[in-house]
Amino acid sequence: MSLVSSSRGAFARGLALGMALASGPSGMGQEAGYQDLTSLSIEELAHVKISSASRHLQDAQKAPSAVTVITRDEILHYGWRTLAELLRSAPGFYTAYDRNYAWVGVRGFLQSTDFNARFLLMINGHRVNDNMYDAALVGTEFPLDMDLIERVEIVRGPSSSMYGTNAMLAVVNVITRRPQGEAAVEVGGDVESFLGRSGRVTVNFEKDRWAGLVSGNFYRNPGAANLYFPEFDAPETNNGVAQNVDGGNASQGFIDVQHGNLRLQGLYSSRLKVVPTGFYDTNFNDPVNRNIDTRGYADASYRWTLNPGTEVDVRGYYDAYRFRGSYAYGAVDSAERSVQVEAALADWIGGEAILAKNLGRHRMVVGGSGEYNVRVSQLDYYVGSPPILNREESPGLLAGFGEVELNLNPKFVVNAGGRMDWYSTIGATASPRIALMYLPNSRTSLKYIVGRAFRAPDPYDTFYTDQLKSQTLTPDLKPETLWSHTLVFERSLRPWLGMTAEGFFNQMNNVIEEEVDPATEMSHFINGKGDRGRGLELGMEAKRASGWGARASYTWAHTWKSQSLNLASNSPSHLAKVNATMPLWRRGTAGVEVLYSGAQNSYQGVRIGSGLLTNVTLSTRPLWGGWQFSASCYNVFNRAWATPTGQDVPEAAVRQDGRGFRFKVTYRLPLTRERSRP
Repeated sequence: MSLVSSSRGAFARGLALGMALASGPSGMGQEAGYQDLTSLSIEELAHVKISSASRHLQDAQKAPSAVTVITRDEILHYGWRTLAELLRSAPGFYTAYDRNYAWVGVRGFLQSTDFNARFLLMINGHRVNDNMYDAALVGTEFPLDMDLIERVEIVRGPSSSMYGTNAMLAVVNVITRRPQGEAAVEVGGDVESFLGRSGRVTVNFEKDRWAGLVSGNFYRNPGAANLYFPEFDAPETNNGVAQNVDGGNASQGFIDVQHGNLRLQGLYSSRLKVVPTGFYDTNFNDPVNRNIDTRGYADASYRWTLNPGTEVDVRGYYDAYRFRGSYAYGAVDSAERSVQVEAALADWIGGEAILAKNLGRHRMVVGGSGEYNVRVSQLDYYVGSPPILNREESPGLLAGFGEVELNLNPKFVVNAGGRMDWYSTIGATASPRIALMYLPNSRTSLKYIVGRAFRAPDPYDTFYTDQLKSQTLTPDLKPETLWSHTLVFERSLRPWLGMTAEGFFNQMNNVIEEEVDPATEMSHFINGKGDRGRGLELGMEAKRASGWGARASYTWAHTWKSQSLNLASNSPSHLAKVNATMPLWRRGTAGVEVLYSGAQNSYQGVRIGSGLLTNVTLSTRPLWGGWQFSASCYNVFNRAWATPTGQDVPEAAVRQDGRGFRFKVTYRLPLTRERSRP
């Protein structure tokens, strides 16, 4: 069975179905609220309209959370190749990479086996976490080309009151470029270290009231030719050297068509990654060890403006996810040679409606949603043998939510809301949130936010078994829950200079984690006691009209296990970041990024040292009628650094790449008769 080909067929068959249904998370008023953020001052940015915090457009100063907005220009200036690299630059975020997936931690919480399930990832308000593993794919597996991003809204803190499951630690909403403006064809490509290369073609058109953007891209990288892992330093395992087994490739397509208030979107992405680490006790240095992730969706949304103070959004979607992993055991030519295949298929449809209404100087949002899983299937077998696991489920979800913004007077705002989710598998769960805000003037805000968020057990947590390492089903799992308290102080010191200070406390309960039975040495998922975390975050940002700009942040986080009081694994106590841009000439910019991550304990209890990275990118504005160039050097000083892994990887930490390079070129060709001059 080919999961890649079957996913293409399922996506094509579901495209028409998804366009006719009603939908998932919506960015209320997102179209009308588009703003060009590049020319705004720091003081103006504090009042930019965002949609991801409360699902309607609101002043960022009144958002019931701490929000960071990262723009398209920053992606260019800092040379970020993946969403993981972008998030790593945001306050309180850090990443790990085990040569398979990129993992994201937020304010001291990162569990490398949770597939990034504790934050919600969206594209234009459409939920991207899949319905099998709850995975938020952010590395080369992220299903959208970075060049299609207009901005990213990062909402830190619990948001289940608006979005439901996964929105525990953060919500990341990736907003794409608008399919408007002159008709043009854009062609781009790059080459990077390890013979990596990628290419993209994007077509933008507008005719009458129709506007559209269609884009396709590919990525190929053989990876490092030789990787040394001391844990396998023995003659029978090639003296610890993995040769030519770090490669990956991806293909992606995206379409966005708008006609008035109607918007149709579709996405397809497939990534293959060869894994060199000997994960899951597989053969070391065996090219059969690989994963394929395929993701797609079709989305239709419509917005009515009933009057100047009332809007209704409806959305319908069809989603598909496919996974195929192959794992080799036993020597290549031995009789004990076996290859395990793990496959997952998920197709789901859903609908949602949201009403946003002004009530005098107050604001109200109410909505409801429903989702049905056409199939959620897991298959596990050894090639040539009957299946170990062959299970299919069709769970459903209903939810209702609401929020009210009470502007008691110009200085005091109360934002209160909540959501009730009902799952056919686990029943009902409630998620309240309240924010008290004091706004003494247009340049200053003080917020206190308290909220409860959750993550529902996914089918992998509940039903997976391979009869080798995982033996028992756990259908009685409860949702993970998080109670969070956050204090946020924001102030514009000058029109070009702003600062933030945040204090936070998080209490995570019923954490879903693997437990190993010492008698059988086999594992199953349980609800653990949980984790606690507290910390402080400081930030400064400066932006001059001349093109000079900088932002810096420092995060101190102390996260510990509730039961043992030991420090949590994969949790650095200190994060420090500086990003700066400077004009080089009339059409050039230099971007410098310095990232520090403190020491942390791995899952195996090994202490992993701190890391300091310096990345530099030189980029141009459009030249000679449409050419644009950039050159990046990553880990400029070639420092050795490593990130910790999870329990499925034998290494306590995986060493990351040394100094690397990327060279990128883009050409934009207008399709109108009159060409714009440089």
